[in-house]
Amino acid sequence: MESDTTEKESTAAELQSLPLQSESVVGGKAGQGEATPPPPNKRQKIALDAAIPDDQVDELKEKEVVEEEEEEETVPQLVAVERAQSTQSSLRKFSRIPVFIVDYHNDVLEFIYRCLATRHLPLERNILVHFDSHPDLVVARDIPASASYDKDIMLNELSIENWIMPTLYAGHFDRVVWLKNSWCQQIPTGKHDFKIGHKEDRIGVDCPLDYFIAEGNYCTSEELQETRAVQLQVHDADSESLDPAQFLTAQDAAGFVLDIDLDFFSTSNPFLEIYKDANCYAQLTEIFHFESVEPAKQAGTATIADYCATAATRQKQLDALKRIFWHLEEQRSFDGLEKPDESVITPQIYAKIVQLAEQLQAKYPDDEIDWLLIFDSGSTTDNNGLPHHISTSKELAEYFANFKRFLQRLPVPPVAITMAHSAQDDYCPQDQVAFIEEQVLRLLREVFGDKLHEKAILHYMDDPWDVMKL
Repeated sequence: MESDTTEKESTAAELQSLPLQSESVVGGKAGQGEATPPPPNKRQKIALDAAIPDDQVDELKEKEVVEEEEEEETVPQLVAVERAQSTQSSLRKFSRIPVFIVDYHNDVLEFIYRCLATRHLPLERNILVHFDSHPDLVVARDIPASASYDKDIMLNELSIENWIMPTLYAGHFDRVVWLKNSWCQQIPTGKHDFKIGHKEDRIGVDCPLDYFIAEGNYCTSEELQETRAVQLQVHDADSESLDPAQFLTAQDAAGFVLDIDLDFFSTSNPFLEIYKDANCYAQLTEIFHFESVEPAKQAGTATIADYCATAATRQKQLDALKRIFWHLEEQRSFDGLEKPDESVITPQIYAKIVQLAEQLQAKYPDDEIDWLLIFDSGSTTDNNGLPHHISTSKELAEYFANFKRFLQRLPVPPVAITMAHSAQDDYCPQDQVAFIEEQVLRLLREVFGDKLHEKAILHYMDDPWDVMKL
């Protein structure tokens, strides 16, 4: 999500095109009776092994033939869209549709921001069509909303679960279409219109879905400042009735990004492997459970007061659980821990935490127990949890057919295609990911033909790339 420099100025600055290189820090899975290094998860940011210093601004020059003469142009910097001039009339066009493939999904932002900076995408009101087994719409708790305009912070601090929301807050996208298979239940299908803004410099939304309430990100419209209207559509892509004309028109031709996570086709939940000898994940599901407002919504009796009360209760629960697990990480025992308010963490739930600790300590050496990782793991359980569906060969064939049918029905081609392996973090099974990538690329070539760039950019293989030469 971003460009090269994102200072809030109205002047243009020349940007450099050297891609960042990312370094993967990945733990293994727990084995039977083995030590359990922390497995990859949707809440760990992989550190970049090279970053662009704040004071480094290299020149990017492009030669264009204008009335048979060549002239140099500067590339506008990415700025807060409310202060940016519309660039619709001066957009550049790729000669062919580029395909940018990463492993960690948040790394697609590097390419998207570059496209914004070079005017291959408008700075605002683009549409992201997002094939994935996960919404990736978490809000990063520790990143201020105002940092959404700072490229370096975004590229270095965001992670695979939270990379989309800052682009909505900044206005670069105002519509997200999450396309999933029917075994993904994190957000109900349908159209969800809501406001995004900030409360005390933290991104929030006035959308009372469990997905947002569970993370403590729900706010009333009145509490949010500097709001924007956002639309989220959720569709089951394994339905033959799915028609992209439901959310795409010819007017979207200039700002349509097709985003594909290969775990859409087959996905695992790596947290199931976490300290599995102690049945950790199942116990965390009980510990982190919260009372949903969904039954009242379904009955038509839910009010804003209900949403606020549920959100406040959930936030208190998460804060109390975090204090407990942080204490365990630092002190390695319950000694000195002040018991939580029983109206927030009931004695029954506290007893479950003690029981989990005892079982972990009985099964694993103390220095192998990462209590912060366990807290993060529990935070993913929510009420629906992460999907776990390792697809069979037959199912993969069906999903590929569905995907091809979707591509054939597109009213307009995408400006760019981004793709994530999600294999190093074990969300897409490593024994399937190469085959899935091969088939997806084959289908893209079959449908788009010569419109597609002849070679995908393999960011995960450190392929060199320059947006201005695509």
